[in-house]
Amino acid sequence: MTLDSKCRELVAEFERLSGLKGIEWSTVQKQSSTVLVINLSYPSDRFFEILENASINVGIEDLFLTPTIKSRSGDYNLIDAAEGKYLVKVLSETLNVNRFTFGDDFFSRYTKSVAGAETQIVANANHVVLGRRGAGKSMLLLFAWHSRVDDEKPSIWVDMQVYSGRDDIDLVKDVLIDLVEQAAEFSGLDATAILDALRSCESKLSEIRKILPNVRKYLSYFSSKKSEVFVFLDDFHVVDMAIQPILLDVIYAVCRGNQVFLKISAIETLTKTYDSATSTGIEVPQDAQNIKLDYNLTMPDKATAHIEAILNSHAEHAGIRSIRRLCVSPDVIPRLTWVAAGVPRDALNLFSQAMLKASLEGRKRVSVSNINVAASETLSIKLREIETDASDKAAKLQELVEDIKYFCISEEKKNSFLIEIGVNAEIFAYIMNLVHLRLLHVITEGITVGDAGRKFMGLILDYGFYTGIRAAQSVDLFNRQSKKVAYKDLRGLPILPLAKITLGDPVE
Repeated sequence: MTLDSKCRELVAEFERLSGLKGIEWSTVQKQSSTVLVINLSYPSDRFFEILENASINVGIEDLFLTPTIKSRSGDYNLIDAAEGKYLVKVLSETLNVNRFTFGDDFFSRYTKSVAGAETQIVANANHVVLGRRGAGKSMLLLFAWHSRVDDEKPSIWVDMQVYSGRDDIDLVKDVLIDLVEQAAEFSGLDATAILDALRSCESKLSEIRKILPNVRKYLSYFSSKKSEVFVFLDDFHVVDMAIQPILLDVIYAVCRGNQVFLKISAIETLTKTYDSATSTGIEVPQDAQNIKLDYNLTMPDKATAHIEAILNSHAEHAGIRSIRRLCVSPDVIPRLTWVAAGVPRDALNLFSQAMLKASLEGRKRVSVSNINVAASETLSIKLREIETDASDKAAKLQELVEDIKYFCISEEKKNSFLIEIGVNAEIFAYIMNLVHLRLLHVITEGITVGDAGRKFMGLILDYGFYTGIRAAQSVDLFNRQSKKVAYKDLRGLPILPLAKITLGDPVE
């Protein structure tokens, strides 16, 4: 094999291990040896380690060949370079978090939450992690999962998406079977009798409860070995709300006092952990503690720093020193935060889409307009989630969206408004559903306007409704410069008249 062929083989192996495709490289003759130079925007330690492994894999020890990596300089098109293309791929892969996200690189790529919830989630206690879609709920559960896997501690992971929409009692049986089967993998104890009893059990809650003492006794193996177990229930909100307290009541019955701790992720408005009428489920804070990850836009400075830190982690993994190397101006990341309403996953998706749009336009960097257009085009995804996440109230939510959009854009020419707290519980509950569906975003949780004692919540309409290709030039954007929110600006926002809200019913 010629030296040139060996260089190409080494580069190909480096690309395979790193994920980069189409990297720039060259060779330089140095006296009695040849230096293979790979050019990257930011050659971090990760890439030098990969190059070393690639060299071992292809076998260059008998050749006068020295591979190295150098930092690329000059004003080149980073978006269309190997690093930029790989970053788009990396961002896309992080949008659907599952047990295998990041793999062995998890801790090197994980960005801690704003409030430092990591300390809580690894504690021997029951937790319900709440937040909107994409707020980082599953990622926080994964932090606890990986912390335990690395220490070889028993953990059970149930992806509740498998049971999406179910409200039947057999759901309780199926989840218990899943728990016991996974527990058996750690204990090594025969679970055949318990599993057969569950599978053949009549589909009645009273009959299932008769088997719980045996399930509880089986799980007691771990406490007897002084080895606590974490049970992760990811996306718990996808099962029907009516069955949620019953399911949790049954699971908690076999876990409580057994060194088995629940770690649940859910969207708050779609979750009911306890039914007070029947005293069923788990109560907060007696039985479990809430961990809330969603800070909306009430702290835009912290949200911006958090989103930038996440993007920087992915950028460095792709060979880019910082995400701002891909931005036209310092305004891009703050605008991204407002357009994504502080939701990390939305920010990652929007930035990757903005990179693709900038590339199509022949730009070398992402602009604010690229972010705006991406927000406009991803709105349809959020609207579809009304049907998947809140199908039972979809018609009323869609009507409410139209009412608010007309009030803001057509009447007031503003993208934000105030709604009085405590006047109409039904309307407010629907408003909060739209918040958790990321169609409305909170900019202040409570502010006094006018008469003493009257409190209002400040909300902003999702940017997708009025930016990008459907831009309404006459709409006055709240906090256009993405600075810290001032109370005087909040008090100047229009108040949404409740008389304009129909919830699908004709106005009297």
